[in-house]
Amino acid sequence: MGEAETRAASVLVEQVDAVRILTLNRPEKLNAADLEMQQRLLARLEDVAADPTVRALIMTGAGRAFSAGGDRETLRQVIEGRGDQRDALGEVHVGTIRCMLGLSIPVIAAVPGPAVGYAAGLVAMCDIVVMGEAGFLSDPHVRFGIQATTAAQLIWPRRTSEAFARDILMTGRKVEAREAVDIGLANRLCPTGQEMAVAMEIARTFVALPVSGVAATKRAFNRPLLRALEDMLAEPA
Repeated sequence: MGEAETRAASVLVEQVDAVRILTLNRPEKLNAADLEMQQRLLARLEDVAADPTVRALIMTGAGRAFSAGGDRETLRQVIEGRGDQRDALGEVHVGTIRCMLGLSIPVIAAVPGPAVGYAAGLVAMCDIVVMGEAGFLSDPHVRFGIQATTAAQLIWPRRTSEAFARDILMTGRKVEAREAVDIGLANRLCPTGQEMAVAMEIARTFVALPVSGVAATKRAFNRPLLRALEDMLAEPA
């Protein structure tokens, strides 16, 4: 990808030694994700999966947010259940979950601000979550009459407890950064603006470790999640 295209993309790609950085890049909209951004992110994740030189991945958002979730038009399409658009969104969503949970390398989220809805699911799928003091997690889908994001429903009860996950996902409430760390939805709390520095330090720790041990350990954690995903998808709507 050329430099001009990378700069204009809704998902920026950067390589620092063996660390790949994917940045959601619509800062004027708090990185709200339309279908194009979600498809582009999946394509970039597939690139990571196919590249043996990448030893760790950092996901973050440009500006002051990780992502405000699906943009308004995307959310409206989900609520209204529009055929082609709904199917395309469902396909990219499931593809992203399978790809992220199937990655053999560690994935670190650097969360400078809101990570809402779709983005909360992305953060849930990361192995290590670094949150700035201004960050928060929220999946407000229930407030629009639709089901919480699949990734959060799948993973958050295992990261924290079913009681906490039900409270968060069935009310759509915000989980501020301090609480997220306290209940196990995030790993590190840092001053606002330091998220990427902390995430890079963690990524370099992973890069220094033997690949086989990290990959095998991650597979052991994610194998039950992938099986549970297929079970969820097999249930009638």
